[in-house]
Amino acid sequence: MSSTAEYTALPRKSSSDEHVLYEPLLKNEAESSTRHYGARTGANHVLFWSTIGVALTTTVSLLLSIFALARSHSAPSMAQLSRRPNPYVYLDTVLINTTRPIPSINNFPQVVLQLLNTDHSRRMHESDRERATPFGTVYPDDRRILVTDKVSTVAQFRNLDYAMESCVLVMSLPAVSATYDPKISLSPDSVIDVWILDESVELAQDIRGPLGRAAARRELLATLPFPASGAAQTKEFLCPSRAFTTIELTCSPGAGSSCHVDFWQDRRGKPIGGVYVVQNSTPIPRKSFKDPWESW
Repeated sequence: MSSTAEYTALPRKSSSDEHVLYEPLLKNEAESSTRHYGARTGANHVLFWSTIGVALTTTVSLLLSIFALARSHSAPSMAQLSRRPNPYVYLDTVLINTTRPIPSINNFPQVVLQLLNTDHSRRMHESDRERATPFGTVYPDDRRILVTDKVSTVAQFRNLDYAMESCVLVMSLPAVSATYDPKISLSPDSVIDVWILDESVELAQDIRGPLGRAAARRELLATLPFPASGAAQTKEFLCPSRAFTTIELTCSPGAGSSCHVDFWQDRRGKPIGGVYVVQNSTPIPRKSFKDPWESW
């Protein structure tokens, strides 16, 4: 007896049953996808704004660095170089009734530099007396005065103390001793012009750039023969407190090639000799300083 295989379809749920069965699953999946998308979107926003913030901060830092570098390479202004605290605040009030005489001050230049008369840029350089020792190279506190028909000398004095504003420049030869040799070379026909320079900025031996050039000559203070013995001095001139006096020593045009002055000076040497300024007392100025940080 033969039998025939028959296909029997499995029972199938209606579409309404499928909708009821699968709708919660689809809803949960959609909610999960929405939560994940929202989290990714929030993270992307944070990353985006963080990147923008870092870029802006980097740009500002670069601009500030470039600005600071440009300022450091530019010549400082006169106000930046000359602003110092005033150590004499209200000293005029304290000393107004003082009658005690104030002794003079012998003020030696801290900076002495040379320049070539043919150099129109007036670039300055320093001569030194360095010497080798077992402990290394030593630079003594000597300053060279060299004035010829080819070389001039610039010397700067820091005006010392308070109400000592009447000055004269003194020129003499340093004394030779057993412990100090100034290496004097002097022509007897040397006539020196003493110029006051238009300069109030503090100089230094390691000057560079625009400050390494001597300022223009402002006033011819004196024309004096350099004495082989004794001392010669200029007329009085004003040397304001808390300022600098810068002078230039040159051979007088009429002296020609016979003008030659060359020696080394030590401000600690005794007896005193060389090129230096004598400061004398002046009347106490009343209410001359108001701001402790005012510029010169």
